[in-house]
Amino acid sequence: MSITRNHRRFFLSEVSGILPQPHLWYSTKEAVKALELFLDAGSTFSESLTYRYDLVDLTRQCLSKLANEVYLDAISLYQKKDSHGLNAHARKFLEIIVDIDTLLAADDNFLLGPWLESAKSLAITEKERQQYEWNARTQVTMWYDNTETEQSKLHDYANKFWSGLLKSYYLPRASKYFAYLTRSLQENRSFQLEEWRKDWISYSNEWQSGKEVYAVKATGDALAIARSLYRKYLRP
Repeated sequence: MSITRNHRRFFLSEVSGILPQPHLWYSTKEAVKALELFLDAGSTFSESLTYRYDLVDLTRQCLSKLANEVYLDAISLYQKKDSHGLNAHARKFLEIIVDIDTLLAADDNFLLGPWLESAKSLAITEKERQQYEWNARTQVTMWYDNTETEQSKLHDYANKFWSGLLKSYYLPRASKYFAYLTRSLQENRSFQLEEWRKDWISYSNEWQSGKEVYAVKATGDALAIARSLYRKYLRP
């Protein structure tokens, strides 16, 4: 895979169609600078609901862009057959997912729970309740026209950055993906695309049929969490 810059955007050329590629449409440095300014205003605006919403969203975006860069580095290390470097970057990528989930949990607007509970509340019968929850879970993950080894063309079509969804759905999926990359190097064979697809499609369908209950109210101090994550990952 090669990366070129043009008008502050990244254009990604895939060397292999096997490995999914992130989109890096604008400068991470500029986004982090905006976050610095936002955090500086925290003492003044921390009681504002709109400030906290934007703070969580901007911090989430900066961490997402960092995760994209960590992923690209991980793939580069995989292509160089550097298993130690790959594993280190995989751990960092997964840790970022967990930390973003914690951040999102601090604002009511970034929770999976209300989406699922609102869908279930429309039901009259238990059968409807189960169907509506399945519909809600499927809509934000992988639409249900997949086969055992071919994911829906609309997988992640309506994906959301919601606490609960990241930790219960995307974290296990990413963990499986990196495990397949690691196994590929350990066994000195190509990435097992069909096995990987079968594994994560099966997990997706299992998650869609799940009945786990997720939080509907925020927990944690958004400003304190954002400041902590800025110091951990983004401060120069």
